[in-house]
Amino acid sequence: MPYRLEYMPAARYDLLEAEGYLYDHSPTASDKFIDAVDEQITILLEHPFMYPIYEHDKRFRLMLLPYQYLCFYHVDEIAQVLIIHRVLRGMRDVPSLL
Repeated sequence: MPYRLEYMPAARYDLLEAEGYLYDHSPTASDKFIDAVDEQITILLEHPFMYPIYEHDKRFRLMLLPYQYLCFYHVDEIAQVLIIHRVLRGMRDVPSLL
């Protein structure tokens, strides 16, 4: 049974910011990014433990996204919920933003 998906408010903001940033540089890149995120999330809901635990903060798992973005998520096994916490550009000071 697939997990239910939830986005934290910060993750929703992160995705909108990423989409806007990419769109400003290339509308095609923005579309590809959103399509790739949707596709990877669909797979993730069926296989939530496929990505490694983030070594700097064990609360999260780390999924790599296109254009050097990183997705940090948590799996609540009891509630069967996959929670997306942040979607950040890899060049940022990631530990301080989590």
